[in-house]
Amino acid sequence: MRNIQTLHSHTINSDGELTHRQVLKVCEQNNIGVIAFTDHDGVLGEKEIAELRSYKGPVKWISGIEISSGLPKELGGGPASDFHIVGLFVDPTNTALAEHCKLAQKARVDRMQKMVKNLVDLGFSITEEDCLRASGGEAVARPHIVTAIKSKASNLKIIENMRLKMEEEAKSNADMKIRYNLMMEQGENQYPYKLFLAEDAYIPNVYVDYQYSTDMDTSVKLIREAGGVAILAHYFTVAKKINREMLDQFLMENRLDGAETVYGLFAMNTGTEIEKYLKETEIIAKELVEKNDKVQSGGADAHKEKDFIMFANSGDYAKRTESFAQNIISKLNINTKWSNF
Repeated sequence: MRNIQTLHSHTINSDGELTHRQVLKVCEQNNIGVIAFTDHDGVLGEKEIAELRSYKGPVKWISGIEISSGLPKELGGGPASDFHIVGLFVDPTNTALAEHCKLAQKARVDRMQKMVKNLVDLGFSITEEDCLRASGGEAVARPHIVTAIKSKASNLKIIENMRLKMEEEAKSNADMKIRYNLMMEQGENQYPYKLFLAEDAYIPNVYVDYQYSTDMDTSVKLIREAGGVAILAHYFTVAKKINREMLDQFLMENRLDGAETVYGLFAMNTGTEIEKYLKETEIIAKELVEKNDKVQSGGADAHKEKDFIMFANSGDYAKRTESFAQNIISKLNINTKWSNF
C-alpha cells in the first residue's frame, strides 16, 4: 500500500542530490505514495513541469516551495536562518512567486560570497567557484559550502582543531559543555554548522544571514496568491523565537494554513536530547493545529536517497503522514492543477 507521503523534499534544484525523476523512482521503489517537491526558494521549471506531466507511474507528486522567510512583523520581520514556510500545490509559473525566487537565489550567491571571505580569513582553503561547483549552479546554500570545505584535507584539520578547542573550553564552561554535547549527539555532519556556519555557532562572525527575505505574512501571501497552502515548516527550529502562544495566535488569525507535525527524521530513535525536544515541539504543533482547525503536513525533509529509504522504513513515523495530502485537498478545497492528483 502506498499510503505514506512526504510533503517536504529537495532536489538538485536546491540542496538535494537527486533529480525530480530520480526522486519519483526512489519513491516507487520504497512504496512512498505522495511526494511534494519543496526546494528552497525555487519552483519547478519548464523542463521539470513537462517531465512530471508525462510521468505515468503510481506516485502522486505536488508542486511546492520552501520559502526562507523573514520573521513575523511583530518580531521585526527581518531574516531568520531557520524560519521556513512550505507552500504546497503552488503554481510555479506565478509571476510574483517567480520574482521572489529570482531575488532569493541572487541573494544566496551574495551571502555565499560573504561567508567564503570569512572562511578564508579563518584559514580555510575555499573559493566561490568551489561552492558554485558543489551546488551545480545558482541555488547555492550552506550544505554546498560544507561540501566545498570538506573536499580538502587541510580544511578537515581546521575543523578538528576547532572541535578540540571547543571540547577543552567545555571542561570549564557549563553552557559550552551543553552546546558541545549537543553537537556530538548530532554527529560529525553537523560539526561545520555548530562550529562556524550557524547563527549561534561556536566561532562567531563567519555565518551570514539571508540577504533578502519577506516577512511571514508576505511569504504566506506569495504562496496563497500562487494557489498554494502555507505551512509552517519544522517548528522546532523556531520554537524559541515563536512560542506556543504566538503560534496559536498566528493559526487562530488565519495567518498560516497549518504546520508540519511530522519532522526530525534525522534524530529518530537516537535517544538524544534533540530527539526529545523535537517530539515536544511536534506535540505543540499538532495540538495547536487541531485546536484551530488547520491542516497538518510533514515528512522526511529528504535531501538524499538514504533519507527516503530511512523514511520508508521508519514505521510509526511514516505512518503518521498517511492522508496528509488528501486531507489538505478536501479541507481547503484545493485546486490540484499543479499536481497529478
